[in-house]
Amino acid sequence: MKQGTSEKSTQLNKLTHRESSKFASLKWKISLLSSVILLVVVTIFSVINYKSLIDSIDQQGELQYLRHGREVEKLIEQIKQDSHQLIRMIPFLKGMDAALIAQDEKQIKNAFEHHWPLLQLQDGIEAVRFYDQFNQLLVGWDSFETDSYRETLILEHVRQANLQEQPANPLICVESCIQYTIEPLLIEGIRAGTIVIGTSLTDVFLGFKRTFGSDIGLLLKENTYSAKDHDVWFPDWEMRLAALTNRERNLKILNHAIKTHPDPVSLKQGIQTERNKCYYRVKLLPLQGVSAADQAHLVVITDITATIEAIHNSTWRIVVIGLIGLIFSEILLFTILSGPLSRLKHIVFTLPLLAGGSFGIFRATLSSIERKQWLKDEIDLLYEAAVTLSHKLENLEDKVVYRTKQLVQQRDELSKEKDFIAHLLDTAQVIVLTQNVNGKIIMLNAYGEMLMRYTEEEIRGKPFLEILSPDSEQYNLSQYLEEMRLGRREQLKHETITLCNDGSKRHIVWLHSRLAWQSTEEPSVLSVGLDITEYKRVEGHLAWLADHDPLTNLFNRRRFSEELEQIISWSERYQHHGALLFFDLDRFKYINDTSGHQAGDTLLKMIADMLTQTIRSADVTGRLGGDEFAVILPEITANGAIEVAKKIIARLNETQLTVNGRTYKIAASIGIALFPEHGKNVHDLLAAADLAMYQAKEIGRGTWHLFSNDDQTRERMYTLVHWKEKIEYANLYDKYLLYFQPIMSLRDRSVTHYEVLLRMYDKDGTIHSPAAFIAAAEHTGLIHEIDHMVLRKAIEQSAKINKSGNRIRLSINLSAHAFNDPELLPVIRHELTYYNVDPTLFMFEITETAALDNLPGTRNLLREIKELGCGFVLDDFGVGFSSFYYLRELPVDAVKIDGSFVRNLASNPADQILVKALCSVARGFGKKITAEFVENEEVLALLKKMEVDFAQGYHVGKPCSANEAFRSLLP
Repeated sequence: MKQGTSEKSTQLNKLTHRESSKFASLKWKISLLSSVILLVVVTIFSVINYKSLIDSIDQQGELQYLRHGREVEKLIEQIKQDSHQLIRMIPFLKGMDAALIAQDEKQIKNAFEHHWPLLQLQDGIEAVRFYDQFNQLLVGWDSFETDSYRETLILEHVRQANLQEQPANPLICVESCIQYTIEPLLIEGIRAGTIVIGTSLTDVFLGFKRTFGSDIGLLLKENTYSAKDHDVWFPDWEMRLAALTNRERNLKILNHAIKTHPDPVSLKQGIQTERNKCYYRVKLLPLQGVSAADQAHLVVITDITATIEAIHNSTWRIVVIGLIGLIFSEILLFTILSGPLSRLKHIVFTLPLLAGGSFGIFRATLSSIERKQWLKDEIDLLYEAAVTLSHKLENLEDKVVYRTKQLVQQRDELSKEKDFIAHLLDTAQVIVLTQNVNGKIIMLNAYGEMLMRYTEEEIRGKPFLEILSPDSEQYNLSQYLEEMRLGRREQLKHETITLCNDGSKRHIVWLHSRLAWQSTEEPSVLSVGLDITEYKRVEGHLAWLADHDPLTNLFNRRRFSEELEQIISWSERYQHHGALLFFDLDRFKYINDTSGHQAGDTLLKMIADMLTQTIRSADVTGRLGGDEFAVILPEITANGAIEVAKKIIARLNETQLTVNGRTYKIAASIGIALFPEHGKNVHDLLAAADLAMYQAKEIGRGTWHLFSNDDQTRERMYTLVHWKEKIEYANLYDKYLLYFQPIMSLRDRSVTHYEVLLRMYDKDGTIHSPAAFIAAAEHTGLIHEIDHMVLRKAIEQSAKINKSGNRIRLSINLSAHAFNDPELLPVIRHELTYYNVDPTLFMFEITETAALDNLPGTRNLLREIKELGCGFVLDDFGVGFSSFYYLRELPVDAVKIDGSFVRNLASNPADQILVKALCSVARGFGKKITAEFVENEEVLALLKKMEVDFAQGYHVGKPCSANEAFRSLLP
């Protein structure tokens, strides 16, 4: 135990010895430091006292200079008032009123000449001039040389005074400063020109000297100097001395000041200079009202010698008293500290053991020293506190080790989170920025920099509201953001147009969230912006497409109907009449078929441009679909509507379309309906115009027709329009059905042949036969689309029923207009190739009417279709006078005897004779024979005796759907 204590003592002695080589007693340090502190305090107090006195003088000087400025302004204002009073007195001088009214130079000169010397001597007037109301100088007196710059300024103010009829008080400084008073005269209600009086500032300087006792001078700005008598120029200040009180003394002061302060800026702020142990304060005061900025200044020189000397004496007294107190306090402090500091020294030399973690040695060393048991002082408490501290430090060291491990783990976790957030900010496809409490941007992420074309340095410190377009709807956005920064709102979402750095604009949806901290340098608001520019563009385009036809840029049917409804309502309300023009293009389908849809589109654009140039600006044009156009003519009579229709027809006749060397003439049939006479709603009016258009087509293409209320015509045309709408609806939504009627071979009574029959499925479930709508389809030009549809469906059905190797033949009816359709043959070829069907399974039935329209064209088309492998049947054989002729001219494979000869064959001998003759002729030409309308067994037996090949009718089988007819053949 003694050996352990000895080791502790040795360790402490070594530590003490090592430290004692560098030891300096605390009492000396305290004494020295307190001396320095007291010295510094005395010095600072002296400096502060000196500074406060000087500042007091400066403040008083500033106040004094303010009074100087006000006094100068007051004196100049007095000069202005005196000059205005003098001007108002001039017309009352003898002879002046008449001379001024007459604007006579000679009269004015004679009347005023003897007053001029008196004004110079008594009132200090330097110039008097008289101008007429046209700004021309009549006569004038000046006590200085003429200067073009001064003349220009005076003339400009004279113009303003005459123009505004208001007095002016310019202060013009050239060689010296002259206060001019310019006032237009009105004598007995008559404009008498303008009087200009110029007064020197001598009285101002003298009044200033009397009031304040300070000297004052006038400095004029001159970059270059031309020497003149008695002039003083300060080249460093680029100023010329124009006037100065107590000139001889103060000129030396100014020369001394320019050596020590060559920069005139310091002179404006006020400088203090010393000369011959005297102190002076020199300051420039701007002379208000000078026409050119910074042209003239007043220099004020104030003697402050007595004040400066009083400050110096006061400062020295404070320094001497402070030094005496310093010496006395140091002696007393050294005596008091000597005892306690020796005891403190031991504790100080022991404390380093705590730093090394030797807590046990530290406590053992402290316990070996005697301590007082009564009247403990701070050092005794320090002993006890040191022991307690050693125990706590020992415990803290253990906790620090544990906490250090935890902090390392937390640091690693925070580092990962920081990297994740930084990566997220740079890769997220949204704008992320932060704002401080003042609404200025602090940070912008990489995507925001790319989208808005800003760098982080360019946008940092920029107010958020400045990047928003001022013409966008912001709805008190600045107020809402302020509420968020003040904590009254947690989030704010809005959509606005944001300005990019390159001048472009983007639609951004912003979401602002309030952050917890509120430091001016830290983020206060987190703003996240989503770019919806492309969405807005598409939205706008879709909105436009909802109302317009994209090809012609005209209103579409929906928007046109809305416009028509509004105009009808307006017309009914204000009792105005109007008209609706409705037309489609003649031979438009032919142009499409022969030159392609691109040619058709070009034609539609030409028609749209022509309509825009032809009609009035108040008229409304729309493309209702296909080649149908309509024009609303508000506030027009029937005759006016007819004239517009004629004008459109004329412009169409002038229009030509040339495609691939082929030129097309354009024509249209226009229907005219008046409102409210022919309809008080959109549907009735369009129907009336449509009826009128078809009536025009019946009259002759390329003309117009005004709708008539004639019952017969109206009913017939209404039926046509009615079926046209049904056909268009069926074409659009595929509301057609194919029925199949069997054709029996009379040789073996087998059925391997069916005729394809068309049906229309109406909205109410009614099924219409072709007799109801084919005429309307042919009349409106929709028959070709029906022909193509029947071909596609029939060939597709044939492919299905013959998929398993069957040989079921189909007869397909072609309309009378099929042979004028250039697309018919390409459609047949395409469908046969697409479904890979044997062409010999198809027969096409044509009527004599179709052949009669265009015999050469029909013959060529039949030949081309037969080359594909298909066959032809001449339908309704025997009803026309030319049946035998067509039988010879057309390459048909079979004939179908018209049902009117077959229906009553068993009971009508005449029909039997005709049928025998028709069969004989057909067999003579080598044609197969089919009889239709076979409705009983008797007729069937007679036909077999007449060697008819095939029979068709209700007795053989009724028309039915594909599912019923081919139930056993379909998969």
